[in-house]
Amino acid sequence: MSGLSGSDQHQIDWHAPWLAHISPCAELASSADLIATLNQRIAGKAYLTGAGQPLHFIPQNDLPEGEAYEAHIAATGGVPTRLNLHDLFNACVWLTFPKTKAVLNQRQAEQLAALGVQHTRGVARDALTLFDENAAVLVVSGPSIGHALRAFDWHNALIAPRADWDTPFKPRAHAKAALYAFGHALMEKLTAPRKAICAHTWVVKVDTDWFSLPQAARLLTLDVMLAQHIRTWDINPRDFCPLPMLGVPHFWADNADETFYNDERVFRSGRMRLQTSVQAE
Repeated sequence: MSGLSGSDQHQIDWHAPWLAHISPCAELASSADLIATLNQRIAGKAYLTGAGQPLHFIPQNDLPEGEAYEAHIAATGGVPTRLNLHDLFNACVWLTFPKTKAVLNQRQAEQLAALGVQHTRGVARDALTLFDENAAVLVVSGPSIGHALRAFDWHNALIAPRADWDTPFKPRAHAKAALYAFGHALMEKLTAPRKAICAHTWVVKVDTDWFSLPQAARLLTLDVMLAQHIRTWDINPRDFCPLPMLGVPHFWADNADETFYNDERVFRSGRMRLQTSVQAE
C-alpha cells in the first residue's frame, strides 16, 4: 500500500468550510497509490514548476540527499511527496492554484540560487515560506473589510459585514468577501480546529462581478491574479494580515454569536507578531 494511513484519512473533515475549494481532492485521501493518482490527475495538463518543468509528484526518497526541496522542484518538476496530511494538502494546493505555486517555487528557487542553503532562511525566503505554508487569501470587492482587518478592527472586518461574507459551500453572487485557505500547513493544523489558529492573510481586490462566477471559474481567475501578485511582490512579511480562522463568518458555528470575538487572547488589538507553528518541508 502506498496511500495515506486510515488514521490520517479519518482526520480530514471534507465538510469543513475551509476545505470547500479543494473538496474535489477528497478522493486522493483514500487512494491506494497517492503519487500515481496525483500524476494521473495532472496527465495532459500544462502544469509547470518555477523553471518551466512539467509538474509531477515523486516519492520523498527520490529527493537526492543534500538537495534543497524547492530547488529540486524547479529544476526537475518533481515534487517530493510523503504519505502524510502535510504533503497531501500541498498536492491539493498544487492542483487548485498551479500558477501561484509555480511562481512561489520560482521565487524560492531564485533565493536559493542567489544565497545558497543557509542555517536560517532569511527574510525573503521566510516570507515566501509563510505564504506557501500558512497563507489564506481574502478576496474582496471593496476596501473596507481588508482595511479593517489590517487595523485589527475585528468588528468592522468580521462582525458588522457578516452578511457580505460568502458562504463556502454555496457561493453567493452578491457576496463582497470570500476566504480561501492556501497554506498546506494551515490546512493540516485545521484538522484539529482551535480558536487560536491564525492565518497569514493576503488580500486580493476584485471586481464585483467576480463573485458571480461559478466556483471553478473563480479559482482559475484567482490563481492568475495571485500568481501575478507574487511575481511582482517586493517581499515583506509585514504585508500579511493576521486572521484567526475560526473567526471567519460562516466558518465556525459559534462565531454567529458576537461574544465569540470577545476573547482578547485571540482577537487582539494592535499589530503583534503572528504566532504560528509553520512546519518546515
